[in-house]
Amino acid sequence: MSGVSPDDPAPAEEPLGEDLDPIEADEILEDAREDTLDFLEGLLDAMEADGEVSAEISEEGSIVASIDGGDVGLLIGSRGQTLEAMQELLRTVVQRQAQTRVRVSLDVDGYRERRRQVVLRQAEEMAQVAVEQGEAELDPMTAYERKLVHQVVADMEGLSSFSEGQEPRRRVRIRRTP
Repeated sequence: MSGVSPDDPAPAEEPLGEDLDPIEADEILEDAREDTLDFLEGLLDAMEADGEVSAEISEEGSIVASIDGGDVGLLIGSRGQTLEAMQELLRTVVQRQAQTRVRVSLDVDGYRERRRQVVLRQAEEMAQVAVEQGEAELDPMTAYERKLVHQVVADMEGLSSFSEGQEPRRRVRIRRTP
């Protein structure tokens, strides 16, 4: 599963509404938003966890959901693994109900933005190590996190990056270019 954030809400999918009239697309998205809220509230109840659930329809035509407050740390899990699994389950449920592709992202207590900032800092630090030592290797990351590292390195003169290894141990290496 790939990591996702509101900036990159889902793996490459066609936006909803490419072949629908705008009114029909709006109805599907509103139903999907309601299904998202129902699913997440039911999940919190089943887990006996406290939290405030919200879901919005973004300008890009996707559902952006979040759970905040209460004892939601359990919903993030180690390095966001529980959050990733919940998002995938949520996406599957919403798409089955809608009977079409709907882009769905889920965040818990702002975790995705905090993690994004950590990854960007790590990328910059390891790029500096590569400048000084010729090469640097980061810890295993999700596909989304690796993408962020590659974007940082692409903007730096004299460095290149590539991913190696197999999921879930896939990682980025940064090298100084001749």
